[in-house]
Amino acid sequence: MLRKTLIACALATCGLSSAHAMSVEVYGLVDYGFSLSNTSGNAENAIHNDWNFEMKSGMRNSSRVGFRGTEDLGNGYKVHFVLENQFLADTGALQDSSSFFARESSIAVSGPFGKLTLGKVGKLRSPVGTTALASTVTNPFGSAMSNFVAGTKTVTSGDYLTVNNAVTYASPDMAGLRLYAQYSFANTDEGDYVDDDDRYMALGARYTNGPLMVTGIVDTINLKHNHDRGEQPTTVTVLGSYDFGFLKPYAFVHYFENGTINTMGGYIKANNADTYDGFGAGLSLQWPIGNGRAKVGVGYMDAEYSDSPIKNDVTRYTVQAGYDYVLTKRTHLYTDIGFAQQDQETSDGKTNLKGYEWLAGIVHYF
Repeated sequence: MLRKTLIACALATCGLSSAHAMSVEVYGLVDYGFSLSNTSGNAENAIHNDWNFEMKSGMRNSSRVGFRGTEDLGNGYKVHFVLENQFLADTGALQDSSSFFARESSIAVSGPFGKLTLGKVGKLRSPVGTTALASTVTNPFGSAMSNFVAGTKTVTSGDYLTVNNAVTYASPDMAGLRLYAQYSFANTDEGDYVDDDDRYMALGARYTNGPLMVTGIVDTINLKHNHDRGEQPTTVTVLGSYDFGFLKPYAFVHYFENGTINTMGGYIKANNADTYDGFGAGLSLQWPIGNGRAKVGVGYMDAEYSDSPIKNDVTRYTVQAGYDYVLTKRTHLYTDIGFAQQDQETSDGKTNLKGYEWLAGIVHYF
């Protein structure tokens, strides 16, 4: 009788351990490469035909180290955590000195109801983190590569990375459709524009059906203070892709009001103390060649001052092409070229800024 009792207890313990299995993983990547860029223009601070050759970290992918884990609670419920930083591989320094886990620090619960994530996470329209909906699955060039190999960032507006103190909900899969909602209790990643008690909010939806993926995102910041920079910023973004096998096209359209315009390469910029209304769009193609993938893309943005009689029109054009070679499962090689141009017309006259870049590098995943 005693033996049977001990066997039953052992089996129950094994069952309990299995139902609450915990797995923890250390992961990351190191990205190193070389960049040769040239800048020119007719603005007062423009550098005419200046060439710059440098070794850089994180041109295709940001170098990072992360910890993630999942505990199975049974009956379809799980608890997850992610702690992920971002660093400069050429110096070893953190890329964001104000935050050790700059890319994500979150805990989440998933189950039949969907997934609820708490903490510092990527915005829905970000390419960063577990809650992001605008990663390389929606654009083969990501947000941007180095200086002038453009992705979505250069022709879209505002901060696009992470949000602090956030609650993010993702619904269960409903015949290919998932719905998303995000709310921040204190967003402090947008500098002086956003105070600690302003609130970031976003809604999203993604539909996947075989090779088709379509994503829509709306976000805004409820400015509780009287900011000199205008009304609350609002964006609407639609991204889509379709995998034909031999060719995969990607496209996005981005509309914005009262938004800031991102800088390209620290050189091509547009009065970021002001806000703009406008739109951006991009189209990219990717296809397999040899043991890798080739890609080409174009981007366009048109913007003007928000609710201001002062003339300030900004137009941007980008062209980029590249090739990613899979050397091994964990090691990839890449090379890309890019061109970016900004035309700006104000009451004081016209300026034209241009940037060219060739880059090549290596990414190792671990």
